[in-house]
Amino acid sequence: MSTGCTISIYLESKTTLLDKINAIDLLIDKMITKISETIDGNELAIDEYWMNDGQMNVKTSYKSLEDIEMSVFRLERMKQMYVNRYNGRSFVLRDFRGLR
Repeated sequence: MSTGCTISIYLESKTTLLDKINAIDLLIDKMITKISETIDGNELAIDEYWMNDGQMNVKTSYKSLEDIEMSVFRLERMKQMYVNRYNGRSFVLRDFRGLR
């Protein structure tokens, strides 16, 4: 078991798209919890962020609450990319006369 790794190494360790999607969900949930702890005043400052998923420890540092929020948005965008790859992208063409 690793003593600590970055988010990118953590995601690279996941082999399937579904594993990567679940890992990103776990990261987002932990970051939102960290944001709420900071807002509640339980944490005075955000220096380091740790997450243990049972197999690996993820460690990263943030300077401010806004940095965590931007990371959440970026992870959500990355997650959507993996969801699109997993499900495939498709669309339906409809005749406008069928919409009446």
